[in-house]
Amino acid sequence: MTGPYGRRLFAGVLAIGACVALSGCPSKTVQEGGKTIAKATDAQCRQERETLRSAVEAYTLLKGAAPVNEAALVPDWIRSESSYYDLDAQGNVIPSPTAGCTV
Repeated sequence: MTGPYGRRLFAGVLAIGACVALSGCPSKTVQEGGKTIAKATDAQCRQERETLRSAVEAYTLLKGAAPVNEAALVPDWIRSESSYYDLDAQGNVIPSPTAGCTV
């Protein structure tokens, strides 16, 4: 097999063969990667909670009252409303019911 088509065919067959031969190997790596993603999500939750808590604190100090909702914090204290947390009626940061973050 010579020429451009022969080389492409050979490269394709080689790639498929390597994929089939190594298909059992990545399972442990995938499991470890899943744990890393879970940790990243926890880190994101903590960071988002701290950012929102700091914004509420700054707003309350400067305005004299807690914000009525997250929209009151945008764009001066946060860039956009949090998808992980909400504010209750007193301005406390609480987990959003659908985000999967905890307190």
